[in-house]
Amino acid sequence: MNVNTTTNQYLAPAWVDQVLKDNFFFGEILANTEKWNGSQMLHAIKYQKGVASVAFNGFDQLPTSQQPVTVNMTFYPTFVATNVALSGSDLSINKTPLQTLNLMKTMMKSRAQDGADDIGNFFQGDGTSFGGKAPNGLANIVDNGTVASTFGGLSRATYTGLNSTVTASSGTISLLKVRVLANAITDGRVAPDFALTDYTTWSYFEQLLQPFQRNTYTDFQNMDAGTGYKAKGIIWDGLVIYKDKKVVTGNFYLLNKEFLKFFGLNWWEGTAVSLEDKNIQGNIYNYNPANATKAFTWTNWIKAYNQGAVNGFMIMGGQLVCTNPSRQAVLTGVLGV
Repeated sequence: MNVNTTTNQYLAPAWVDQVLKDNFFFGEILANTEKWNGSQMLHAIKYQKGVASVAFNGFDQLPTSQQPVTVNMTFYPTFVATNVALSGSDLSINKTPLQTLNLMKTMMKSRAQDGADDIGNFFQGDGTSFGGKAPNGLANIVDNGTVASTFGGLSRATYTGLNSTVTASSGTISLLKVRVLANAITDGRVAPDFALTDYTTWSYFEQLLQPFQRNTYTDFQNMDAGTGYKAKGIIWDGLVIYKDKKVVTGNFYLLNKEFLKFFGLNWWEGTAVSLEDKNIQGNIYNYNPANATKAFTWTNWIKAYNQGAVNGFMIMGGQLVCTNPSRQAVLTGVLGV
């Protein structure tokens, strides 16, 4: 007796993703997505003080002139498309009684997650991909003019508040270097509220903090020193140190998210799309789904005129906007402790 001719195969009702890796910053940014409005979005910045105050007495003359103090930063929307292509023959075969997963729905969610992964790369980039049509990324936002001489349509050389604090680590990370970095972008309660680095640099920073934590922490159940998605992780100065495999190795960011937001723009027609899918296992989108519906749109299917196939697009519109680069900082080139 041949078992292969008497017993049907079992097909697990899920895909196990072995491709997509950590994309934490993307999820954090899209979790607080705001809506895009207009052909451009202008944000006014104060770039200098006005006429100086004077001490006076009696009939001394007082200043009467006006000093311009503000100028507009200008941001434009960007669009990123991820296609979903399926043949009619595959869809026909899938639409039979032995269907285990809906090919069309599962592929749509899979490609939406692929798109999110690609956009995570853009968010670490400098906005110059595809001829400058890509959204802004940390490389040109947290910059002092080395990568991008302008930001928001303004010159960083002219408007120095557009420059971030970029510090070369000289190869090592230390608590003192991180403190100096934080001090550079802190004024009282206006302080960094988000720390982000790559996995390797996170491990180096863990070496600096763990001896302290071993001697002072008693609530070990909350010491989830893994992903940073669930509990406290490792903490410095009240900040959770998050890690992301998209971050350039050796970069340690201190960010102020009050001035760093994604403004999402849905496509003019179609359906808003989320990224989470219970039938796709093994990636972060089932554990930390982004608030993607304000930015991701499914265009619906377009039928090929000379093929038995359909194609559609997941389109994310909007822009990653930073209204105060001077409140962002990065330590670069970390190789150890």
